[in-house]
Amino acid sequence: MHWAVEHRSRVILYGSLVLVVLVLGLSFYAVRRSQEQAAGIALANAFETYGAPIVPAGTPPQPGVTMFNSSKDRSTAANSDFRKVADKYSTQSGKIARYMEGVTYADLGNFADAEKELKEVGNSGGADLGNLAKFALASVYRQNNREQDAITLYQDIGAHPSRSVGKSMADLELASLYTEKQPDKAKILLQQLAKDNPNTSIAQLANEKLAAIK
Repeated sequence: MHWAVEHRSRVILYGSLVLVVLVLGLSFYAVRRSQEQAAGIALANAFETYGAPIVPAGTPPQPGVTMFNSSKDRSTAANSDFRKVADKYSTQSGKIARYMEGVTYADLGNFADAEKELKEVGNSGGADLGNLAKFALASVYRQNNREQDAITLYQDIGAHPSRSVGKSMADLELASLYTEKQPDKAKILLQQLAKDNPNTSIAQLANEKLAAIK
């Protein structure tokens, strides 16, 4: 629970992606058109690369198992895989691949390309995937001291919540951003979150954040 609280942005980022995949029905066993099936399989393969284990240099290879010696090498390979899927397919799988291309650019510290790809998906990915892209882009902005741009995105998500990223999660991140420089705004947001979501993990997080504000 402690890890989840401290790293909730990554938890919601990848947890929500799973939700979107389920909601949009991207199981390649169910698709009918050959292009969608091919895109779904290619996307699944790219995710296998992204989730491949990181092992010490000199680890003996294992048949059928892709391994990397560093997270940078893994993200570089995954980025290439996602980019190929995104460039080749205009299906929903291709859009998710474009989103993950942006995420892996951010992993690699290439924030300019991360912003470019995530903006594209944020504008064209529909409510669910679009909000995921905006949420990820807000994190990129925060890493680059572009707080006002991040605030704008969190407020936009809060005004247009979706199944992937709802108002509560956007407001939690917005409060986190406000905490350092505008604690009064953070308190108002967190108090409202706790009130609107009683007896939930959202309320727990909000109350913990409130207690930490001095």
